[in-house]
Amino acid sequence: MQDWRMGGRRQRTKFVLFTLAMLAILLLAFRIASSVPLPQAGEHGNWHKGARGRGPEQQLAWLSDKLEMTDDQKSQIEPILEDEHKQVAALREDSSMSREQKRAKFREVHTSTFDKIRPILTEQQQATLQQIQTRREERMKARRQKKGESSAPQNP
Repeated sequence: MQDWRMGGRRQRTKFVLFTLAMLAILLLAFRIASSVPLPQAGEHGNWHKGARGRGPEQQLAWLSDKLEMTDDQKSQIEPILEDEHKQVAALREDSSMSREQKRAKFREVHTSTFDKIRPILTEQQQATLQQIQTRREERMKARRQKKGESSAPQNP
């Protein structure tokens, strides 16, 4: 009878020690995680905004990769993208326009940018760009529809 009780105590002791060790590790992990500073928006630009946060350099690199651009094409397109980036940044800072007005102006700037880029591209690159833009528009439309469905009031 005595052996069984000792075995039970040993198991409980092991369990308590194991639990305390896990708790200590967890507390240490939280302590380390809380001491690491999170990047501020200024340090990484708009890193949390996905595609909107892309600067002209990243946008050019992405387009260049997808469209297999020549160096000459890149050098012609870079200032166009830089100009778009400046216009969009100015629009974001403009508080005189409503959200819908800004959205319309963003579309206008974006359309104008790609109207300037298309003549620089070959026919094949233009076709690829059109496919990319069509897929993007379809995804955005689906997202808007999904958002509309989720925000619509539910009828009992």
